[in-house]
Amino acid sequence: MLFRSASARERGRTDAWRQDPAAQARSQSRRRDARMDEFGEGDRTFNQEEVQLVVKESVETVLQQNTAFTHAKVALWQATIVENALKRLAAQNKPFKYVVTCMISQNTGGATHTAHTCFWDAETDGFTKYRFENPTMVCLTTVYGMGI
Repeated sequence: MLFRSASARERGRTDAWRQDPAAQARSQSRRRDARMDEFGEGDRTFNQEEVQLVVKESVETVLQQNTAFTHAKVALWQATIVENALKRLAAQNKPFKYVVTCMISQNTGGATHTAHTCFWDAETDGFTKYRFENPTMVCLTTVYGMGI
């Protein structure tokens, strides 16, 4: 027989674990520590300066100061920026999951307001943003990094 049914006693332990947030947190912490052991100590925290440099280079390979806003090209620009940033971040082989967002709008002189909130481990997780602006457009790119 390939599968074994769990006894009532085993199921009870599992159910108790599911109901105990402290036990879940300890277990998640142990799993995270085990995964992080293969990485250096410096790789455990989100390095904003390093990630911002990656984002800046990803944006500036697509958009230059003389690039004119063209509505038909915005989707391609956004996809290229996001994909390039994500590929470069993944190539660093650091213990993080990344979320990359990019917003490009025509520069009409009006204000742009953004807001975000996150619930995460402030010791390992973080975010960075990069703003590119030329006379015809504004590009706001944000990267969130969550330690795994």
